[in-house]
Amino acid sequence: MLGATTLLGAVPQLVLVVVLAGSVALSPAGLLGVLVLTAWAVPARLVRAEMLRVGIQPFVAAARALGLPPGRVWWRHALLAACRPLRAAFPLSIASLLGLESTLSFLGIGLPPEVPSWGQLLNTARLEPTAWWLVAGPGGLLLLTMLALQALSSPSAPGK
Repeated sequence: MLGATTLLGAVPQLVLVVVLAGSVALSPAGLLGVLVLTAWAVPARLVRAEMLRVGIQPFVAAARALGLPPGRVWWRHALLAACRPLRAAFPLSIASLLGLESTLSFLGIGLPPEVPSWGQLLNTARLEPTAWWLVAGPGGLLLLTMLALQALSSPSAPGK
């Protein structure tokens, strides 16, 4: 499994998604599957690193000393602590996948034409290059959405 995550991390995600999405016509569910197939490695490596860190913490040793079964120690104690960084990484992952889907739709290899997408709306602006308002609406909303997702992942101010 570690080899698969390393291999997925070595290939740029955009290149991999373009190859997979360009090979077959994708439905919205198919595109979601391709995006999930190429994006699972980053959270998996994050959880693995956290599990290695949490595994040597005193509360895990205390749970073992109480005689709890190893599965319960890892499932109920260690995994809950190891998944905390995912709360910060999840909105950033969604923002990245949103940008990737918009890029694919802009290039014409993402969603089918009958499915609305910000990338397809930005693509229509290429037909009339002087109409800046065709870019301002979908581009501004895409930017605001990605900034909002980034703000969700940033830590809150001290004392809150």
